[in-house]
Amino acid sequence: MELKEIKCESCGHINPPGTQLCQSCGKMIDSDYDQNKIKDLMRYDGSAVRSKTRSKSIFDRIWIFFTSVKVGVSIILAITVAAAIGTIFPQEYYIPIGVDPGEHYQENYGTLGYLYYSMGFHNLYSSWWFLVLNGLLALSIIAASIDRGIPLFKSLSRQHVKKHGSFFRRQRLFLNTERPADTSSLIDAFSRKRYKVRQDGDSYLLEKGRLSRYGPYINHMGLILLLFGSMLRFFPGMYVDEILYLKEGETEEIPTTQGQYYVKNERFVIDTYDKEDGEVFQQALSEGSDLVSNFQTDIVFYKNNSTDIAGSSPDLEEIDEYSIRVNHPFSFGSYELYQSSYDNSQLKAMTFRVEDSSGNTIGDNFTVNLDDPESQFAVSEDITVNMRAYSPDFLEVADNGTLVSATPVPTNPAFVFEVTNGQENELSLLQIMNSTDITENNEYNIRFVGAEEHVATVLTVKKDHTIPFIATGFIIFLIGLSVGSYINHRRIWIRMDGNLLLAAHTNKNYFGMKREINEVLESNGFEAVNDKLDEEDNDKNKE
Repeated sequence: MELKEIKCESCGHINPPGTQLCQSCGKMIDSDYDQNKIKDLMRYDGSAVRSKTRSKSIFDRIWIFFTSVKVGVSIILAITVAAAIGTIFPQEYYIPIGVDPGEHYQENYGTLGYLYYSMGFHNLYSSWWFLVLNGLLALSIIAASIDRGIPLFKSLSRQHVKKHGSFFRRQRLFLNTERPADTSSLIDAFSRKRYKVRQDGDSYLLEKGRLSRYGPYINHMGLILLLFGSMLRFFPGMYVDEILYLKEGETEEIPTTQGQYYVKNERFVIDTYDKEDGEVFQQALSEGSDLVSNFQTDIVFYKNNSTDIAGSSPDLEEIDEYSIRVNHPFSFGSYELYQSSYDNSQLKAMTFRVEDSSGNTIGDNFTVNLDDPESQFAVSEDITVNMRAYSPDFLEVADNGTLVSATPVPTNPAFVFEVTNGQENELSLLQIMNSTDITENNEYNIRFVGAEEHVATVLTVKKDHTIPFIATGFIIFLIGLSVGSYINHRRIWIRMDGNLLLAAHTNKNYFGMKREINEVLESNGFEAVNDKLDEEDNDKNKE
């Protein structure tokens, strides 16, 4: 059944369905509705709020769902809990490069880590369901702002000066005196306190600080813009946060640039603190650990001139050279390259020597380049070492005698070397810090001498077109917070018809408003305004 318009019995004004206070005279016209649904009649000045007046159609029920404060708080709580869970273990962004995320979380954090990964918490802030939660929160804020903001705006912009006597008596601050008053001096006193004055016959409306009522809605606008900016990060081209792993001397395409730009790691530099320089980190230095004071990547930046030619090899043109340091990124176009970290866990080369059964070194040392190992090494005129098998990341020896590698990355290399003097051949299995003879009664031993490490730089490729939206939203939110916190909406209604009838309402700080009104009244010879809250407290004390 459709709600009908309501006619005020006092002044005859026709009000929209669901109105509680007559928009003209302020008399309560729907007391049953008020008692059941809204406690504070003056919150929206008695105007009809859609979510409180319509609940028949499917659209109305959806609207009520999203405008509900309980629903909004529940969504915020769900986002908060999800974000908190996302901090229990590191996000995938922070785990070692090249490691399988599923295996990493299970090996390091057990069953909880497996569940963490399986439920998508390892990429929480880029997951579809976290985006959905943010979208639902944005819809809730928008719906609530429209549902309550529009009635509030209409009621405040269409305020009538004349009010019914019951409207005066219903306000918390109220004064009714038969003493004749000098209206002009009273109104002038309030005007000096920056009240805007409207008059209709012998009735007056004095108002200031109306902007305060829109503070929450300004907050909502800021939050919506913040959420919009955060959700824009899921759209291609709006936000880039990628890792670029470069060994010294390597040249790689910069991710998400569609092959247009390349970068070369010309040189990587690590500086450490000197133990003899002052007392900085003296305890850590005395324990023998090196503290890094700076690390940087000297890069060469290239532009590919053959991107328009399908299937062509990159035609790189050197554009710039730069030293990327922490907090000193290299910028090009809308991108920035940041120095994130470095990796020295990979081995570049290993050096060995051959010894006889007495421990004497034979011939020269030989070096194995782990990136491109040779198959034969001449140690002396008579002795040759052949590499029969190589495993970059040794896991085990298979049943057929081959070496099984866990990964192609040289972090735990193992070798099968054959030493030959032209007449006899001897086989040995070498791992880091370990050597095993495969043939019996070997005359020669291969010993590890030293290793050279790869030093790779880890750069972060950044592009963020969402910052203007997020920054603007944050500023608007702070403005709304300031408006709502430091400005009070104060209204005073005065009627002169032989006696003085005064009522006042504010959205907060009744104590300050009461003091302000009493200053004006006392200066004009009137008693102080009555505060219903004080009267209720006195009645309770008497009981």
